[in-house]
Amino acid sequence: MGAFSFEVTFARITGPEFIEFLWEKINTAPCQVAILAMILHVANYNLTARFEYGTRGFTKVLGKNAIYVYAVYLVLSALVRDHFIHLAVGPDAGSLVLLPAAVATVLGAICFVSGVLLNLWTLKSLGIKGMYNGDSFGFLFDAPVEDGPYQYFSDPQYVGTTLSLVGTGIYYQSAIGYVLAIDMYIIFWISVMFFEGPHMKRIYSKKPKAE
Repeated sequence: MGAFSFEVTFARITGPEFIEFLWEKINTAPCQVAILAMILHVANYNLTARFEYGTRGFTKVLGKNAIYVYAVYLVLSALVRDHFIHLAVGPDAGSLVLLPAAVATVLGAICFVSGVLLNLWTLKSLGIKGMYNGDSFGFLFDAPVEDGPYQYFSDPQYVGTTLSLVGTGIYYQSAIGYVLAIDMYIIFWISVMFFEGPHMKRIYSKKPKAE
């Protein structure tokens, strides 16, 4: 059970007391460390992608298989992020009970697994090179990917990751879990709008056009 919890009623959840409760949760060290871990993970893959694109540093050191080593590195980075998320959410279990326990368990598990499956579907459509910043390594697509999950989402891997975190919040009925899911969505949105999107446009604007 969380260190402090909130008894949900409509009047309380729409009042200032609920905002204060969430603010106290955000200001706990585990929550702040988890938010920092999410930001650093996104900064990590954006900065390393630009580094490789500008210098070919990873390719020079690791050779033609650099993209695969880099993919493992990004997966490990994501696992570190997820570790700190778990450290924040686990002890906070039961702090914001919105659903009966059995419903929360089932719904949370469904959301989590659906998010994982969506990410695997994205990997199937993009391949390892496409999924893990292969564009910055010189592996460019001939045309935008429009099949698989891209029929429904512009950035399905981020939808999948966020959905899994929503599922974690539901499963644990954790206020911190819900806060982190919202934060993750915002961090991904900022990354796509202001960093990844412009970087991709720059890469493909310099791609030689097929005759």
